[in-house]
Amino acid sequence: MDFVLEWWKQMLAAGVLIVGAGSIAWLRATFVSRVKHDELAQRVNAVEKTIEDLPSAEDLHDLDKRLIEVGGKIDALSPQLGDLKRVTDLLMENELRGSKKCQ
Repeated sequence: MDFVLEWWKQMLAAGVLIVGAGSIAWLRATFVSRVKHDELAQRVNAVEKTIEDLPSAEDLHDLDKRLIEVGGKIDALSPQLGDLKRVTDLLMENELRGSKKCQ
């Protein structure tokens, strides 16, 4: 008992030191540091900014409707382009035949 009465202050200080070190170790393992938190906050902000700049579902739907319209117009022009190709081929053939006669 004399030992405890003589060294109680040192044992109390050692106990407080051990509990404090354990608490700090637990806090560091459980919570993120301020620097790491700020880095993650910057990354989240960058991702949010990128997502804001992406087209919405309505934008994609409008684009789809416009592409369907363009496809319909191209389909409507296809017969005319076929006729134009035939005329061009005839003109080319006529031009080639005409150049043979001149020689």
